[in-house]
Parts: sequence; C-alpha cells; structure tokens
Amino acid sequence: MTTTCQCPCGQQQIAVFGQPVMRFICHCEICQKVYAKPFADIVAVRASQVAKPLSPGIRFAKHRPPPAVKRGVCPACNNPVVALLPLLPGFGLAFVPAANFSPQHVLPDPSLHAFYHRRLADVADTLPKFSGYWASQWGIVSHFAGAWLPRAAAKQ
Repeated sequence: MTTTCQCPCGQQQIAVFGQPVMRFICHCEICQKVYAKPFADIVAVRASQVAKPLSPGIRFAKHRPPPAVKRGVCPACNNPVVALLPLLPGFGLAFVPAANFSPQHVLPDPSLHAFYHRRLADVADTLPKFSGYWASQWGIVSHFAGAWLPRAAAKQ
C-alpha cells in the first residue's frame, strides 16, 4: 500500500509505503509555531517508509539543538510536509501531518499527547498525556515501538 501525502496547496508531495505506525498530538512550542495551530496532529512512520528522494522543493530546518527533528515545509504555502528524526544509523522516524494523508481512513487513532505542559488549552480525552521534554520523547518512542515491533515480528 502506498499513500500519497501532500501539503494543503498540493505543491509538495511525499509517498508513504505501508500502514502508518502511530499517531499522536504534539503540543510543543515548535509545532505550535510551525503548524500555526495550538497543537499538531502527527502520524509517525519509520523513515524508510517515506519514498526517497524527497522533493528538492521542501524547505527543511532544525529549530533546536540535537537531537533535533528536521522539519520540512512547503515554500509555497508554508505548511508542514514531513519531519525527519534520525535515531540510529539506518533507523529513524518520519512525522507527517495527519491532514496531509488522503484517504484519512488509513490513519490510526491518536495514541497520546506529547509536550502536554505546553498546551494552550486542556484536552478532555482519555489519552495518556506526557509533560516535559524527556517524558514526551519517551512517550512517543515507547508507543511507536509498541505499535511497530509486533508488526516487524509478524513479518519474520
């Protein structure tokens, strides 16, 4: 299965192979700035699930010191396209805005809130809420591993 994802103006597209691994809501100040919204609704996949090469038109930037997510936005509409986080040699994560996926039915439900201490408003749901930098990183990585490892083992 290949899903084409694109920014709202359609100028920048990426292809994601296979099923999305997990989805989360990020309340960090960087996402608030980049997405121009109170939070970001993000789908996480293995970086290897994103077709390479990426469009040369995507404008990438890092907004903090390492370990830093390299966030790519469309230069035409200034909306996020994809973000990349290398974790180990040959393994990293890619983050794609949920709104960039079509069709939406391929997406899992959100599994957590990250950087909840930076929220602009309380959220009344039953999802786990991680506050603080390291707790939020742990929440994302552990939920990603919990969703991805059973799939990887099933392919063996």
